[in-house]
Amino acid sequence: MIYYPSCETIERNDCNVCESENARVRRCALIHKNYYSTLLADPNNVNTWVNGILQGDIFIYPETNGDYDGGVGRFGRGFASAQETLLAYNFSVNITDPDYQGNVMHWGKLAGNKNYYLAFCSESVMAISTRVCNIIPVNPIDNDLKTEVTWQVQFRWTDYELPLQYTIPDGVFQCGGWAPPVFSGIGWMTIGTTNIVG
Repeated sequence: MIYYPSCETIERNDCNVCESENARVRRCALIHKNYYSTLLADPNNVNTWVNGILQGDIFIYPETNGDYDGGVGRFGRGFASAQETLLAYNFSVNITDPDYQGNVMHWGKLAGNKNYYLAFCSESVMAISTRVCNIIPVNPIDNDLKTEVTWQVQFRWTDYELPLQYTIPDGVFQCGGWAPPVFSGIGWMTIGTTNIVG
């Protein structure tokens, strides 16, 4: 619940940003709740991502088309002269996954599952939800001979905190090619991606 914002220490805004960020949810990942704290301890470490992927705690969706609503406020009664109080946000991310065939078991098992956090990426920024998501996959088929059948998936969660933001780790949001990190003598190296973590 957000009630006393004046008690918070608020960081200064950055008004000297030289580059704009282009939109669209272009790729995303699901992170199991048992691995969430491990990933957040070092979210830009490629080896942490690869380990999570290889042991089945992270699912990667490398090419998506979608949107994020930014959060819709939930309000309660106000106090003193305030008409209302911001209690939390309802968040929603909607994606289209083009990998339709062969994934009915995958999305079927995830439907209604509340064990996963969502990471989603715009052009260069990766956001990670602060709560587990409700996952709602559907696969409609239009009456159109030229329309592609895809998975349309909605992820919903509620929290009073906005999603955390990071730079997108290189070589993670791809279809396969991950390998366990090995020690090269000068540092840990992930074979099969373009990343070397020294």
